[in-house]
Amino acid sequence: MTYPLTYVVIINWNGKRVLHKCLTTFFANTKSQNCRVVLVDNSSSDGSVEMLQDNFPQVKLIKNTKNMGFSIANNQGIKVALANDAQQVLLLNNDIEITDSKWLETLSSVLESDPKVGVVGCKLLYPDGRIQHVGGVIKLWGAYHRGEGEKDWGQYDKTEYVDYVTGAVLLIKSKIIREIGLLDEGFTPIYWEDSDWCLRARFHGYKIVYTPKPTLIHHCGVDTAKMGSPQKTFISRKNAIRFFLLNFQVKDIVKRIITLETKAALACIFSYNRNGTLPIALRKDAAIRVELFLNEWLPSVKNFKNIISLRRQRFVLGAKLNL
Repeated sequence: MTYPLTYVVIINWNGKRVLHKCLTTFFANTKSQNCRVVLVDNSSSDGSVEMLQDNFPQVKLIKNTKNMGFSIANNQGIKVALANDAQQVLLLNNDIEITDSKWLETLSSVLESDPKVGVVGCKLLYPDGRIQHVGGVIKLWGAYHRGEGEKDWGQYDKTEYVDYVTGAVLLIKSKIIREIGLLDEGFTPIYWEDSDWCLRARFHGYKIVYTPKPTLIHHCGVDTAKMGSPQKTFISRKNAIRFFLLNFQVKDIVKRIITLETKAALACIFSYNRNGTLPIALRKDAAIRVELFLNEWLPSVKNFKNIISLRRQRFVLGAKLNL
């Protein structure tokens, strides 16, 4: 069987060790001759580029002079893929270990099985065998990976439609990228851009599919581990706000603001008992917390006109997703 021309886009930032394992297992287990790899390096200082040039000269390298973040760097690679007439584009994290000799063929077969299938992701396990990702669910209060942390005993061994799949391993048809656009760079530096991409595909009538085969290993969070926990929380919250403003119905946005966002704002000022009951005490660091909360909202407020414009492009399609 001749498989579609596929470009694999990997971004890297000081991930020399995991990148070496990723590419070693990739080339050992990727038999398709119709596959090209583009690596976008976000200004690594750990010898990643030198290692790549010495060991994997077949990989096309794009070197950035600074860390551009997830969506911008991936878009650089995606543009190369589209310019070279790729039929499929695969986003692959640099900390994925390929453990299946037919992994790409399997993903490609699922993607091509139905014209309405637009995006495919697969089962990802932590190195200890626990589940990291088996498709994602989007709710009013947020999004989450199904089964994360569970022991894998086959409970997710069925191919099925999901709300989104993680950008760690995400295969998409090029024609759909041309239709829905690139990753939204408003989510820079990281978080929520993959969920948003999947939702945009769904707005255009395409299905997002999770498949249990292949099953790959995800040495999760190597890049984000370099950020502190408060910084990760801030970025995730900031981008979550952009996400629900872009994708939810107005009535659901209002509902979220009245419930979740109001509660979050009050929690910046007051501390409660663990069960949420009285007594209530004024936080000593209330001013700092309120400032942080406002800064989480500030980018979306500043870009509100752009968000409205993007919403019109999505909702004019007439798709009403059950989120």
